Amino acid sequence: MPPLPPLKDTLDAFANAVLPAAGGAAVACAALLLLGRRFGALASAVAVLVGFACANFALDPSAQPTLENTARLLPWVPEAAAPGPHWLPRAALLLVLVGLVSRWVGLLAARALPERRWWVAEVLVWVPRIACTIVATGWLVRGNAAAAEEWALLRWQLAAVTLALWLVLDSQSRTEAGAVVAALLGASLFAGAGVLLYSHNAKFMELAVIGGAALFGVAAVSGAARAEGAHAICTSGAVPFAALLLPGLVLGTRPSHAENLVPTACFWLAALAPLLLVPFLIPRLARQNHWLVLTLRALLVLVPLAVAVFLANEYETLPFGEEEKW
Repeated sequence: MPPLPPLKDTLDAFANAVLPAAGGAAVACAALLLLGRRFGALASAVAVLVGFACANFALDPSAQPTLENTARLLPWVPEAAAPGPHWLPRAALLLVLVGLVSRWVGLLAARALPERRWWVAEVLVWVPRIACTIVATGWLVRGNAAAAEEWALLRWQLAAVTLALWLVLDSQSRTEAGAVVAALLGASLFAGAGVLLYSHNAKFMELAVIGGAALFGVAAVSGAARAEGAHAICTSGAVPFAALLLPGLVLGTRPSHAENLVPTACFWLAALAPLLLVPFLIPRLARQNHWLVLTLRALLVLVPLAVAVFLANEYETLPFGEEEKW
C-alpha cells in the first residue's frame, strides 16, 4: 500500500482544489436547473467551467482583479509562446461552447428537416466538433517541442482520444445514465491525478483533481435531481470538458516528464478507461436492470483505473514517500 500523504497536504488539496471545484460546480448546476430540466446540458457545461474557475482562482488582495492575476495554476489568457498545457482552459472552453451550439443547431435542423434526412442534423452536430477538436489539440502541443516527432504524433493521438470519448459518452450522458457518466469521468480524472502524482508532476495532478471534483459536483446535483423526479438530467454539456481534459492532462503531459519510471500503459489506461462504456450504446443492453447496468458501468471503468494507479505504484514512488521506500 502506498504511503498516505501528510495531513497538511491533504487538507490543503481539499481546501484549494476539491471543495471550490465541486462546490462551485454544484451551485452553478443547481441554479441553472431551476430554469427547468431542459437546461440540463447548459447547466452541466456552465457548472464544470465555474468549478474549474473557482479552484483556479487566486486573487491577490493587493491587486485589482483581472484575468491575469486570478489564475492560481494556469492563466486564462496564455501568452502566444506559452507551452501547450497552458492552453488547456482555452481549449476546454472552446469545445464546451462548440458542443452546446452544435447540439442546438442539430436539434433545430432535426425539427425542420424530414425524418429521412436525419443524417443532416448529425453532420451539423459533429463536423464542427471534429474541426474544433483538431484545432484545440493543436494548441496543446504548442512550443518548441511541438516540432519533435513524438509531439507531432501526440497531437493526433489527443484528437483521436478526445473525439472517441466525446462520441461514446455524448449520447449516454443524455439519458438516465447522465449522472453516472459524469461521476465516472470524475473518477477517471482522479485516477489520472494519481498517475500524474506518481510521475512527479504535482501541478498537473492538481488540475486533474480540480476537473474531477467539478464533474463530481455535476454528478451529485444531477443524481439528486434524478432521484426526486421522473426525468433524467442531461449532463452532455460537461462531456467535451472531460473528453479534452482527461487525455490532455494524462497523455498530453507525458513527453515532458518522461524521466520517471511510470509505465506508458498507466497513462493510456487512465485516458481510455471511459471508452469501455461503448457497449451501452446498444439500447437493449442499456435498458437492462438498473442496478445491474450501474454495476457493470462502474466495474468496466473503475477496474482499469485501479490497475493504472496500482502499476504506477509498483514502478515509482510518491514524492512524499521516497524516504519510506528507500
